Amino acid sequence: MSKVLTIIDTLLALLAGLVPGAMGAAVSLAYEKGLSWTEKFTQFAVGTVVSYFARGAIVGLFDLHTFVVDGIVFTAGMIAFRATPRFGSAVADALVSIPAAIRDRIFGGGK
Repeated sequence: MSKVLTIIDTLLALLAGLVPGAMGAAVSLAYEKGLSWTEKFTQFAVGTVVSYFARGAIVGLFDLHTFVVDGIVFTAGMIAFRATPRFGSAVADALVSIPAAIRDRIFGGGK
C-alpha cells in the first residue's frame, strides 16, 4: 500500500510542476489564431515542457517563494509557446546548411 501512495505522491508532484507552465501555454494558445490542431498541440507541449525544466533551473539557482516560481514558470510557458515556430524554422535552416558547411570544410570553398 505504501508503494501505491508513493507513486500517487510522485504523480501529484509532477502534475503540480507542470500546471503553471501548461496554463501559461494555454493562455498564449487562446490568443493565437489560424493554427492547426497539430501546431496548437506541439506549441502547447513545448511550452509546458520548457517551463517544467525552467522550474528546475530556477529552483536550483534561486531561493524564491513557490508562488514567485509559479509566476515565472507561467511566463516561461507563454514565451516558449510563442518561440516554438521561430525555433523550429531556425533548426530547419541550420540542418539544411549542414551539408554545405561539411562540403566547404572538406573541399575548401563553395561550389
